[in-house]
Amino acid sequence: AKRESSGRSGTPSSKWVPSESARPGGRGTGALGAVGPRVLSLGLLGALILFAVLGNACVIAAIALERSLQTVANYLIGSLAVTDLMVSVLVLPMAAMCDLFIALDVLCCTSSILHLCAIALDRYWAITDPIDYVNKRTPRRAAALISLTWLIGFLISIPPMLGWRTPEDRSDPNACTISKDPGYTIYSTFGAFYIPLLLMLVLYGRIFKAARFRIRKTVRKADKKQPPLSQGGALRQRGPPAGRRRLGRRLGPELREVTPSNSAKSLMLPLPNHPLPDAASPAPERKNEAKSAEAKRKMALARERKTVKTLGIIMGTFILCWLPFFIVALVLPFCEVGCSMPAWLGAVINWLGYSNSLLNPVIYAYFNKDFQSAFQKIVRCKFCLP
Repeated sequence: AKRESSGRSGTPSSKWVPSESARPGGRGTGALGAVGPRVLSLGLLGALILFAVLGNACVIAAIALERSLQTVANYLIGSLAVTDLMVSVLVLPMAAMCDLFIALDVLCCTSSILHLCAIALDRYWAITDPIDYVNKRTPRRAAALISLTWLIGFLISIPPMLGWRTPEDRSDPNACTISKDPGYTIYSTFGAFYIPLLLMLVLYGRIFKAARFRIRKTVRKADKKQPPLSQGGALRQRGPPAGRRRLGRRLGPELREVTPSNSAKSLMLPLPNHPLPDAASPAPERKNEAKSAEAKRKMALARERKTVKTLGIIMGTFILCWLPFFIVALVLPFCEVGCSMPAWLGAVINWLGYSNSLLNPVIYAYFNKDFQSAFQKIVRCKFCLP
């Protein structure tokens, strides 16, 4: 019998394909009727693998060839691209080799998810402790984070090969399944997804709060600097009459406003001899200041909206790709008798998780202007020139 790679597990990559009786149409489906969908699905999956390989390979090449991209933050993105490239190159084509496929599948997909946590942690430290983290953000620290992600992935993927499985896992010679052991299911799903998901939600929530605080602080500063305007649009005059001004405000080349903190009254000096504009008339310089303050306010608010959008894309994509799979992976081993799922739905859920390896380079690299510049050089073969 031809070996069919299928499975049902509590890991981010082992696959569950329902029995033949659960398939729409069952064994009675005609061969000709199945040709069209099969060709279409093979074409779509082949395109997914191809673009995932090309996308992640471009990210790796950009970091390797462009010196300006060789930073600690980009090392994490580069390592993420390596794991996603391994998912695309090693996991998918080797699905026929059951044990090796399952181990590589779990290792690479788990490590890919944990890399997203490492990137979130790096960004959290960079935003909440920018001064001290500049010195702490070393290649050694990045190497430690990368090693930790692979170590955790290894610890989650190896136990089934060492015996943490049920006797039924290899009872069907035509099915390649990972451990259905309830203990391993909980261990693997929580270690590979649910705990990283919770960590990412907490980190990106705090990143958003810190970014919003800084942005709104900038807005408040801009509001304080904005001079008050009268109802007619002219600037209101504050302070002493037109004949006197406080020392220190730049009324002339030598004068500044000085208000001693230990004095109840300000030091008053006569104005220079040249006339000043009427108090009720618009002051062009202050009007420019007002426009500049308003522009800063709009820019700050735009940055806040962009922050919300970026974090929403990051978390939304991750949850959309992996949550359906891990819900199925956690529930199915505990309701084996009463649970069934159409084959097409199982395939969609499985490949939805795999598609995260296609979307990661788009989210974390292709939206970055430095990476865009490096990609343009790669396309134009500028790195190939001596």
